[in-house]
Amino acid sequence: MKYIEKPNLPQTCVRLAAISASAGEATKKLNELGIITIKIPLLATLPQGIASHADLQLLHLKENEFITCNEQLFDSLKIEKKPVIKAINAPTHAYPNDVPLNAAIVGNYIICNPVTVSKSVLEFAADNGHTIIPVSQGYSKCSVCILNESAIITDDISIYRAAQNFLSDVTYIEKNSIVLKGYNYGFIGGCSGKLSKNKIAFNGELSSHNDCNKIVDALQRNKLEAIELKSGVLEDIGSILPILEE
Repeated sequence: MKYIEKPNLPQTCVRLAAISASAGEATKKLNELGIITIKIPLLATLPQGIASHADLQLLHLKENEFITCNEQLFDSLKIEKKPVIKAINAPTHAYPNDVPLNAAIVGNYIICNPVTVSKSVLEFAADNGHTIIPVSQGYSKCSVCILNESAIITDDISIYRAAQNFLSDVTYIEKNSIVLKGYNYGFIGGCSGKLSKNKIAFNGELSSHNDCNKIVDALQRNKLEAIELKSGVLEDIGSILPILEE
């Protein structure tokens, strides 16, 4: 196994992914597919409904480099090449203090709110030649389903408008079709994650989304197969973050 070189964009089959400890059925399905899971624990400083969301506690920068508020996440894993960890203070309860790691890295671009994201992310972008796509949405990773280096699906209008200036295929879908316990709605990025170059997982059935046809069209354009991890409505579990691949 090796680290995925470009975050969120595996080229072969994913063998290790980070997911909420509360994901339940999705975790079981990933394990059945041969994917080991790092279960992100509840963080007391975050609101209950999102306290174990991977996209709030862990950000994959490149290959074996990560930013996290929980340095123990990798301790129980037997990984030949140790991860390089940059630690930050734990996110806290009230927005925007809960989103310092919520950034969507799409190839050489980073979609984020420069005001709410950790300074470490901006420094990484400057040091590694990544272009920041600035948006007003602090929950940037939550709001972006990454298909490939030039294609995303988003349910945030500020991301849709900004990303069109940089990416060739940006699909906008409406909110309110994705469940997030304790909140009015969840996000498309928060219920998805790639499992290989040509497969992407969704925590629920695409047919439950009001814009199902637009999602399916985007997947077909980009030659992606959807893997539904559970039956019923789509549910935001804080993203599925692929880390190691074959």
